[in-house]
Amino acid sequence: MKKALMILTISMFLMIVVKANAASLVISAVTPNPEIATVSAVVTPIRTKEVDLTVPNNEKDRLTTLLKSQKVTGWMGVNPFKIAIRVAVAKGVSPNTLVLLFLFPLIAALVAFSRQVVGVSGFGMITPALLSVAFLSTGGVVGLVLLTFIMCAANLGTIIIKKIRIPYLPKLAVLIWLISMAVLGLLLMSPAIGLERLMSVGIFPIMLFVLLAETFIEAQITRSFSTSMWMTMETVILALVAYKIMSAPFVQSQVLLNPEMSVISILILDLLIGRYKGLRLSEIWRFRKIVLKK
Repeated sequence: MKKALMILTISMFLMIVVKANAASLVISAVTPNPEIATVSAVVTPIRTKEVDLTVPNNEKDRLTTLLKSQKVTGWMGVNPFKIAIRVAVAKGVSPNTLVLLFLFPLIAALVAFSRQVVGVSGFGMITPALLSVAFLSTGGVVGLVLLTFIMCAANLGTIIIKKIRIPYLPKLAVLIWLISMAVLGLLLMSPAIGLERLMSVGIFPIMLFVLLAETFIEAQITRSFSTSMWMTMETVILALVAYKIMSAPFVQSQVLLNPEMSVISILILDLLIGRYKGLRLSEIWRFRKIVLKK
């Protein structure tokens, strides 16, 4: 019963997000700007697109232009990463890939901080970090819609194949088959529901979302459904925070223009997190009455 209610709630959330996204597209397409519109004017909405760091690109993009705007002087020992980055980009290496490699340790430090200091449980270190990269590829709204749909399909598939008496691994293979068919149906229906970006989603983020669904299903074996769902929500929220940090143009610019300082700062941050031995923030909140009495 709890599973059915949870799946129903997630399904309603998915429908609301899809309708809201479709409505915003319709409004932006038919509503002119009153400040610039005239009687015979036709307004074409201009939509800004985020830089997808997961797609290699080295021709006239923002990061390449940013590199060219900074003049690097001195010898290799003073600015080793700055000079090496420019040599690599000149020979065809994508700056998007380089920025993503610089940002991934920062996301790992964020996950470590959330576990060690805040007290967020989640699913380990790699899962939220990889999910943030998947959100970077799909976008926040589309990624949430796709992830919610996959989680619903995984839970429904678990209920369907629960009574099938076959070993665990073949049963998991059947579940992945059901999820794949469900995602295929969603992709085929995406033009009708107004999710244009969903049509261009690659297999990489889909596989990462399926990985989270598999982790969630495995967590239900050793934990309760509510605990597994709470851990999944914490993992997704942490991944969304990491995605917003990675997609911020200011952060991308800083790690690209100041790579030496970025690398050293992230290492120092990791060591400081490791030195923290106090109560986690969640534990302080949980035992706040006892802490306040002291």
